Amino acid sequence: MAHSHEALVYGRIGLRGNPRMIGPVVSLGVLRSATSEPTVSTEGNDPEGTRRQAKRGLLSGLSFLGRVLILGAGGVIGFLIVSLAVGASVASHSSLFAMEAAAMWTTFGPHLTLAALAIVLLGAWGWHRRPQRLSRVVSVIGAVALAASGLVTTQIVVAAWGAGGQVNPISALGLSSMNAPADASVTYQVIGGQSLSAVIYRPKGPVGAAPVLMYIHGGGWFAGDATDEGHDMRWLADGGWLVVSVNYRLATPSHPTWDEAPRDVACALVWTQLNAGRWGGDPNRLVVAGDSAGGNLAVNLSYGAALGRAKSDCGGQVPVPIGVVVQYPVVDPQSAYADGFPVPGMEPQKFIERYLGGAPQQFPERMAAISSATYISSQAPPTLIIEPERDGLIPTAGVVRFAEQASADGVDVTVELIPFANHAYDQGAASSLGNQARLTITKNYLDRLLARN
Repeated sequence: MAHSHEALVYGRIGLRGNPRMIGPVVSLGVLRSATSEPTVSTEGNDPEGTRRQAKRGLLSGLSFLGRVLILGAGGVIGFLIVSLAVGASVASHSSLFAMEAAAMWTTFGPHLTLAALAIVLLGAWGWHRRPQRLSRVVSVIGAVALAASGLVTTQIVVAAWGAGGQVNPISALGLSSMNAPADASVTYQVIGGQSLSAVIYRPKGPVGAAPVLMYIHGGGWFAGDATDEGHDMRWLADGGWLVVSVNYRLATPSHPTWDEAPRDVACALVWTQLNAGRWGGDPNRLVVAGDSAGGNLAVNLSYGAALGRAKSDCGGQVPVPIGVVVQYPVVDPQSAYADGFPVPGMEPQKFIERYLGGAPQQFPERMAAISSATYISSQAPPTLIIEPERDGLIPTAGVVRFAEQASADGVDVTVELIPFANHAYDQGAASSLGNQARLTITKNYLDRLLARN
């Protein structure tokens, strides 16, 4: 080995001093490498290492795919939120999507706003991760969705407060059932072999002689029940009112009730005044309320009583209430018949024809009898109309025209419009934005009404 070492040193000296010595040096280097210990490479021959490397690659691929799916889902949801905001901004009777969009915000506005905020945060989370371009697109969609949902929700809240209501978006996140138990259910009339009931909600605690509110349910004159709005009736009762929710005869395909339902609710009003005292109510402070078709019956009953034209099947003098509170009432059935959107199962043309017994042109006198304008007079009691701005089922334009006509004829009419809201905007769930608006606006109006009486 000493000779070999000398040769290597000589070769290095020769490399620096004599280029012709390069060949011997290379040869000596090759010879030395050949006589050295062999180096064994383990790369590619370690099965466990290969598996770990493959596993890392698989996990990385799955992580990337997962981010793509999550970001993609966020983008789709954000786009849907923006679409719902746009849909709620157009005429709701123009399409089924516009109808659905206008029905969403008063129930799910705060939820959609939170979802939009989550999408913004999701996009920000993926901003510096692959796929960066998708993350940035989702961030933009989320920001637009947040702006749109925040604007819509804020306008609903502001409108409710402006109308005297009190709406809490945080409370609106906790939706609950519209059902609530009543205190009693009694029969106020038996007619045509049918028992008509009055459902009683008594005020809590000793309140003395409580003011009385008689409520008439909606449902196109062919559906619905006095127990449908149990939560709202209980809420008003807990606020100090004796609430009486009444049934009436409903129309069937073979039996129109255009002239029966009005007499039923007139009978119910007579009964309510006579029996209010037994349930702790003051018969001299009586308000009539109703929604949709029930709003039509409430207005026609109250305005007709002021004219002395309301007729009861059970006798007695039909009292004139001190006020009327209605929501999205079918006060202009011709407008609803001509322009109402045909929601499957609740088509205005069909339920109006069922109620009348035929088309309006077949029975113009019947159409006039159910039209609320027929009963307008300066003697009509003060009236609150809570109206969704985007009602496609019972078009808002017809309701506003009725209110303007009544006001011009001397009726004290207050119209409170709820933006981005459709028919039955308050009935999606208890504690929703729409439900809070309806109840608190109504309570504020009733308090002011009582102060004048």
